[in-house]
Amino acid sequence: PPGFIALHGNRIETLLDTVAAWLAQHPLAPLESEVILVQSNGMAEWVKMALARRAGVCAAAAVQLPARFQWQTYRQGLGRAQVPARSPLDKTALAWRLMRLLPELLDEPGFAPVAGYLADDDPGRRFQLALRIADLYDQYQVHRPDWLDAWGAGRELLLDAGRVETPLAEDQRWQARLWQRVIDALEPQQRALTRPQLHDRVLAALEAMAEDAALRPAAPLPRRVVLFGMTHVPLPTLQLLAALSRHAQVLLAIPNPCRYHWADIMDGREWLRIARRRHPLREGRELQDIGLDAMHLHAHPLLAAWGRQARDFVRQLDAFDDAEQTRARFPLARIDLFDEDQDAHDAAPPLLVQVQRHIRDLSPLAEHPHPPIPPADRSIVFHLAHSPVRELEILHDQLLELLADPPGGKPLRPRDIVVMVPAIDDFAPAIRAVFGQ
Repeated sequence: PPGFIALHGNRIETLLDTVAAWLAQHPLAPLESEVILVQSNGMAEWVKMALARRAGVCAAAAVQLPARFQWQTYRQGLGRAQVPARSPLDKTALAWRLMRLLPELLDEPGFAPVAGYLADDDPGRRFQLALRIADLYDQYQVHRPDWLDAWGAGRELLLDAGRVETPLAEDQRWQARLWQRVIDALEPQQRALTRPQLHDRVLAALEAMAEDAALRPAAPLPRRVVLFGMTHVPLPTLQLLAALSRHAQVLLAIPNPCRYHWADIMDGREWLRIARRRHPLREGRELQDIGLDAMHLHAHPLLAAWGRQARDFVRQLDAFDDAEQTRARFPLARIDLFDEDQDAHDAAPPLLVQVQRHIRDLSPLAEHPHPPIPPADRSIVFHLAHSPVRELEILHDQLLELLADPPGGKPLRPRDIVVMVPAIDDFAPAIRAVFGQ
């Protein structure tokens, strides 16, 4: 049956096991594809490999990024005659539009930052800048269409979560003016094909179809959509999935580090106060009534420091997620898949597991002091390095040691290792210097 199912859990493996079991127990027709949305191409490959390991094969699975799925849904809802295969403001097409527009604008007021960069009139430099700006506008179309709507109307401002308007900084106003020129250069029929305009039309069409059974989409909609493992989903995507859930089964598997309501432990909580709340309060205490300067007594500081993006998404999701309705409509034993039931089976967990459990339980540091760390516990290790090259040399040595003497004696495979850096372009020369030998 159609409906909106949101599964929350603090372990991605548990979420995947649950989704895989649900898909196996409720299969689609033999030639129907499962639509699975993920946050990156790397995650797409991991999901396909993980599903194949569980089922023996991963086939008829359309694993894709949300932006592509949105455009396909626009075409299915409104028809191919009204929505082309590609947007006139897709990133590549937009880059060439900017290549043509940029030289015309360099002498206009407000474009001094751009004019300084393109002072030597180098076409290669201009194309590089056009690509970067096109990528920026492409992200705005997905995440902040309200800004682009305002800029297209000539209003040089930003809107926050409370719809409060803030004027653009003087050195950023060129972004709004350039976007307005891009919109002005479009044909009238092309302006109706921008993402914000199409999004509103599709939402209205899906709502009308839900109210009137005689109305049909231009092309069949998917019968099930799975959104897996994403810690941030743009509001337009959530709105589309919520509207689609009246016609299809929408299953969200959300990594959530904490099983309690934790939206109020950091700055910005005043923008996120809505009536519906999915998760319970810890010990029944309303943290929104406690000052942030005293929050270390009620919540884990790592969650407060690192959880802002996930917090914003989980709180935003609460507006669409009715847990009681999900339990009533779907035969699921649990929709909150936190691993608190595993605590009793592990009397002496490593330090990393202890930290994860304290974050899961919203425990302040003073409540459960960590026991002494055994010398053999290397679940969390910090190294101090004085340069990127030295960091890579340490990483090289540590990887060789872990591969030669893996934790627990179980051999490590390449798929067990992930290396994260703040900016890969900054580290690329050092990676080649150290690992290229």
